[in-house]
Amino acid sequence: MDDRLVQASGADSREDGARTDAALYSLACRGDEEAVETLLIRYLRPLTDFIRALLRDPRDVEEVALDAFAALVASRGRFAGKSSLKTYLFAIARHLAFKRLGRRAELPVEQEVLASLLSGAPDAQADPDPEELREALQRLPLSYRQALSLVYLQGMSYKEAGEVMGKNLDQVTHLVRSGKHALKKLLEMG
Repeated sequence: MDDRLVQASGADSREDGARTDAALYSLACRGDEEAVETLLIRYLRPLTDFIRALLRDPRDVEEVALDAFAALVASRGRFAGKSSLKTYLFAIARHLAFKRLGRRAELPVEQEVLASLLSGAPDAQADPDPEELREALQRLPLSYRQALSLVYLQGMSYKEAGEVMGKNLDQVTHLVRSGKHALKKLLEMG
């Protein structure tokens, strides 16, 4: 993988100068390599961060990320603009990761997710042990981990997370709230 792409900020910018995601997607579907590279720079890092929350093997993470971009470009116009391109891309990656997982429920946990989950919570443990957090989050149901990763690590809105997960807003709200509650209970139990 090109080091420039891995080091890219991955900021969720919808504009690159005058180039919106929709314009870049259109160009990419017509074979414009510069448009593909711009989309890679824009979304590869946040996409691999999300996939890393689903898959353990770094090679699988990289393959699924690149496969998701390839599927995005190969879909040639199937993206209808009903959601953001980022949401559409993440949904593709989720599908490919689950296919790779074979629906196994064991997921790795990123430290950034752990820190952001409990930060700002009024009754959050002062400085929870990272390993305890990691173990507690691993014991959560897959749907809780996925919702928490999309919202807290990827910074997606509940609506966007729902589009990626195939859930409505109420369901995502419930998953995030229940996931945080269950995580807190697991930490209290030790």
